[in-house]
Amino acid sequence: MPTASSDRTQTLKVKVSGERPACHSVQRHAESQGGRGEKSEINGELTSGSVLESVHQASGIRGMEQLREDVTCSICLDVLSDPVSIECGHSFGRGCLSTHWSQISAQGHCCPECWAPCSGDRMIPNKRVKNLVEKITKPLQEETESQGPGAQPEPGRPVQLVHLDEEENLILDEEALSRCLEQGGVGDAPVCLVSIIGEQRRGKSFLLNYLLRRLRSPQDARDGSWMGREDEPLEGFEWRADEERVTKGVWAWSQSFWVPAKAGKVAVLLVDTEGSMDIESNKETSIKLSAFSMLLSSYQILNTGCRVKDPDLEYLEMFVQVAEVVGEAYGLEPIQHLDLLVRDWSSSRVLGAQGGEQHLRHVRQKLEAKSPCKHPKALEALKGNRSRCYLMPFPGERITMGSEGTLRDMGENFRESLRDYVTTLVSSASQHVQTDRHGEMLTGTQLAAKIKNLSDVMKKHHFGFSSPCQMAITFHNQRVVDSARTDHAVFLREKDGLSQRMVDCLKVDPSAMAEQFKEQRRSLLERCREEMREPEKETLLTALEAELAREANSFLETYRRCYQSHAINQRVMDRARTDHADFLREKHGLSQRMVDCLKVDPSAMAEQFVQHCRSLLEQCWKEMEEPEETLLTALEVELTQEADTFLETYGGRYQCHANNQRAMDSARRDHADFLREKHGLSQRMVDCLKVDPSAMAEQLVEQRRSLLERCREEMEEPEETLLMALKAELTKEAQTFLEKYRRCYERHAFNQRTMDSARQDHADFLKEKDDLSQHMFNCLMVTPSAMEKQFVEKCRSLLERCQKEMQEPKEALLTALEKELTREANGFLETYRKRFQCHLTILGQRLGQGLILLFAAKSSFSH
Repeated sequence: MPTASSDRTQTLKVKVSGERPACHSVQRHAESQGGRGEKSEINGELTSGSVLESVHQASGIRGMEQLREDVTCSICLDVLSDPVSIECGHSFGRGCLSTHWSQISAQGHCCPECWAPCSGDRMIPNKRVKNLVEKITKPLQEETESQGPGAQPEPGRPVQLVHLDEEENLILDEEALSRCLEQGGVGDAPVCLVSIIGEQRRGKSFLLNYLLRRLRSPQDARDGSWMGREDEPLEGFEWRADEERVTKGVWAWSQSFWVPAKAGKVAVLLVDTEGSMDIESNKETSIKLSAFSMLLSSYQILNTGCRVKDPDLEYLEMFVQVAEVVGEAYGLEPIQHLDLLVRDWSSSRVLGAQGGEQHLRHVRQKLEAKSPCKHPKALEALKGNRSRCYLMPFPGERITMGSEGTLRDMGENFRESLRDYVTTLVSSASQHVQTDRHGEMLTGTQLAAKIKNLSDVMKKHHFGFSSPCQMAITFHNQRVVDSARTDHAVFLREKDGLSQRMVDCLKVDPSAMAEQFKEQRRSLLERCREEMREPEKETLLTALEAELAREANSFLETYRRCYQSHAINQRVMDRARTDHADFLREKHGLSQRMVDCLKVDPSAMAEQFVQHCRSLLEQCWKEMEEPEETLLTALEVELTQEADTFLETYGGRYQCHANNQRAMDSARRDHADFLREKHGLSQRMVDCLKVDPSAMAEQLVEQRRSLLERCREEMEEPEETLLMALKAELTKEAQTFLEKYRRCYERHAFNQRTMDSARQDHADFLKEKDDLSQHMFNCLMVTPSAMEKQFVEKCRSLLERCQKEMQEPKEALLTALEKELTREANGFLETYRKRFQCHLTILGQRLGQGLILLFAAKSSFSH
């Protein structure tokens, strides 16, 4: 049973191995085809070997060579003709495989490719490969239009379609059948098959050869010129005017002839059948030949001698019965057209169709006169409008005594009758195309498939054709068996499809699948047991059971391997999924951390995912058994979808983190600016002492609250963790600053006290000196320069004391204090100088008045 995996393109080549002698038969068969892998030509028709070469030359495409290998039969090294698949999954041409197995039948049936055992009767048409063959060969067919309906006639040759082996079994040459019905444009065209059956030595092949002459001539040759020259020997189908049988089995002319029709053109094929009424042929062989003849005829000619005799009617009765059975089996009309061609007629002067009508009327009356009718089927066929009779006279002694079939050896009446019959037949050929019972035209390919199926049935039922009745039972049983096979094949295809789908396959383990097959087989056999008829019932059931069991076992073996392979692949893929999930979780955690997330932008993260996905797929490719592109593609799609989903989220988070980072950085900058501002204030003692530490702490708290509120408004999807972290960060910075600020404030306060003490002492000193300056006597005792020195000394003393007492004394503070004290001292000294001068003036005035008074008193006293 071919599986989906076995349908993969395979390079089909002959495998030569010394361990398997059957391989040599493959090679011998390929050699027997005359090296058909090379360009060869048969009767002007391109063989499939030349098709391959011509396609290769015409295409110019490198991939065409690979396609050539895909459609090459490994037995004959030629393009696959009627490709079929066997149980192991390999494909071959039906004819090549049948020939190969017939040559090594003693060794049993096995695949020429892998040597797996298989059933000889299970050749499944491979439509997929057949369509591929048609696509590849179509360009060549378009170039070689000479093989189509518009072709110029080319010489053909007789090919044997059916022959008898030593045991009187009929063997169908499928390759020859394919050449006649499936190549040269016939496969897709309607066909008319002119087939002749009847007694031996009655000129069947002789008649067909003149039909050949007519078909080869122009269609408008109505003057009899188509019959050839008077001395032209008759060529075509082999014939002899003696008692030895010439045509053995069924032959056909390899070349189809195209005749015009209303809807285009019709391919006409000529078929010559062994004398199925010969005494050498037993009844079973006659029935089998009749069955083939029925399928190979849309225009049937029953050739008989002198008159329609009872043996002819007996054969016709059997033939009609066989035709009805075959028609029922294959959906065809039993007889589309029947000619009773009576040769060597001498009972009356009326010949041709007119005489035939009279003779046919006489035969029907003779049959109807007997009750019951001895040949009812024959009578029914002869009464229908699809039958006619034609009378031909004796051809002449020169023809019967050994002639080359020339016109000059014929009697005049015979020549006229022959010309009339052949001309009438060919002119009506387009009206007798092969159809099914619904009137639908059959193509050459469709008809060939039915003939091959009949051949297969005959191979399976060696003793089922002893009578038309037995033949009907055989076909009925075969339909029942085929129905069971079809249902089993459908079941196999269904389960094969399941086996290709890893998820579905792993739901059904091999033991459960074996139980399903066992139940299916039991159901099919039970149905067949109810529907089949004796006598081959049990034999067929046993064979069918063995066949179904063999197919099931073959499939189950494949299924076990598929299941194990799927299980391994599933584990490998699950491990890849797990690794990818871990990778996703890792990156998801990173995306939650703003600092880590902002270190990897989305494009870099996407590149990481691409690399990780590639790594996982490469690992799967190495570890998976027979890694399938579909599984890896599906896994890649799955991982990519997960990655895309994450990356979409990651891009949003990255953007959010970036916005939040900007908001937080802005808050940090503003907080830093605020701290710098307050730090500058802390360096200025006057400003610092205006804001004690508790007030500064309040300012920082308010600033921090304001910044956090602003961040909350500006951040996308504000996270409390980030805000709390920022709050902690700002609080820590504020606390650090406040600690320094407190120290600065305390230092400034202490220095302020020290300086205030110095100022106070300086003020007291000023007051003391100011009081001194108010008393003239005391003031005059200290000159301004002396007072200045005292102030300088006092200022120096105060500054030294401040220098000692101040914490981390600053020159700027001392300088400012020195300037302040100096300014106050200078202001006082200016006043002091004025007072000193005033006191001095007053003292001078007072001393002058005293001297005057003294002088006056002295003068007065002296007086």
